[in-house]
Amino acid sequence: GGPGSVGAGLPRGEVDKERRDAVKAALMWSWEGYKNFAWGTDELMPQAKTGHNWLGQGGTIIDAMSTLAIMGEITEFKKAAEWVKSELHFEHKGDVSFFETTIRVLGGLLSAYETTCDLPEGCDQGLLDKAKEVGDRLLKAFDTPTGLPFATINLSNGRGHTPGWTGGAAILAEVASVQLEFGALSRHTKDPKYDAAAIKVFKILEGLHRPDGLMPLYIDIHKAKFTTGHVSLGAMGDSAFEYLIKVWIQRGGKDAWLKKMYDEASEGILSKLLQTSSAGHVYVAESRGSSLSHKMDHLACFTGGMLVLGSKTATNPEQHMKAAKGIGETCFQMYAKMASGIAPENVDLSSGELRAGASYNIQRPESVETFFYLWRATKDPIWREHGWAAFQAWEKHCRIPTGGYVGVRDVRKENPPKDDTQQTFWLAETLKYLYLLFSEDELIPLDKYVFNTEAHPLKIWKD
Repeated sequence: GGPGSVGAGLPRGEVDKERRDAVKAALMWSWEGYKNFAWGTDELMPQAKTGHNWLGQGGTIIDAMSTLAIMGEITEFKKAAEWVKSELHFEHKGDVSFFETTIRVLGGLLSAYETTCDLPEGCDQGLLDKAKEVGDRLLKAFDTPTGLPFATINLSNGRGHTPGWTGGAAILAEVASVQLEFGALSRHTKDPKYDAAAIKVFKILEGLHRPDGLMPLYIDIHKAKFTTGHVSLGAMGDSAFEYLIKVWIQRGGKDAWLKKMYDEASEGILSKLLQTSSAGHVYVAESRGSSLSHKMDHLACFTGGMLVLGSKTATNPEQHMKAAKGIGETCFQMYAKMASGIAPENVDLSSGELRAGASYNIQRPESVETFFYLWRATKDPIWREHGWAAFQAWEKHCRIPTGGYVGVRDVRKENPPKDDTQQTFWLAETLKYLYLLFSEDELIPLDKYVFNTEAHPLKIWKD
């Protein structure tokens, strides 16, 4: 049969080897393109055949390490580790995003360190030293009147600030999606200060009024008060909700207060934000106080996976799974309903039908992430089919003949115009979740690992 029939008729739960190999080939094409034209920079511009910096920290190298390891590319993984130990330096770095550096660099280094602990040569202390070095510099962001971290931190002088456009407020996701990483750093260095600073943020949030358990998008770091009623599981909110359940899981399921915050938030999502449009699409709306906004970011597609992860310990697991499946199906329709077969950045559902809002695509992972969790939980082959359809569309429209993959500018077009950026999360997240979707459950089992919001697996604490 043609490519559509690849892997058809496999027994449940087994490796779909042909599809998995195709995903790995895409990762290696992305990696080789980066190595050839952009080594040492943050990301490859595949069409210009050059590198581009915005973090200035070898972003693609660090973000790809955990994926290379999962795919068994240990030689390439070790090349990346050698670069980190000899070439990655922080002392002359100026202002960086506290959140992006934490999830990509600190998270990537800690995951890579844990990976080496399972290799015959044992733990690579040099990787932990680098993680501690960037962790020490990032830790200064918490030096504020409340302990809520600055958005931007200068890695050389330790000065931080919040963006002007938010009126001095911090963004929810940026203060509440760093706890897995700082917790793991404390765990491995045996120094509790990193974990203490990060967990304090959740303690502050716990003490604030959260209508329906939902946390709004902006918080004043000087007064520790929400400055808006706008709630979103898309941009700027998303991973704060994800980290409530994931941090609880990472810490061995012992912190009842964190679980309570997640339970309240997930109930609020199901009762207030989850909608079904007149055409039958299940989606997560945004709330602006008393009214709902019927737009859904592709970023919010992670909610399906989060609900799967939390369903095992929910009071009503069936309701959580039903919602997860509905969201997963809508997120597949974001791809299927576009002429290119690729999803837009967000969709508008106010008419009942699913329509593209911002119509670009930058290879984001959230839909295939949710397909992965739904596959693990249900073994329904539809989730593998959905993932394969998305992958084929990216393969068709985004692959550059000289190496690498790019995003597209208008998914509504049958042959969409390309941009010229290979996102680091394409390697860290999108291709990793696709690879795991076609792999056996024993590869990164979810009772032993939790993924940070850059898809770096971190070990669950056993003690």
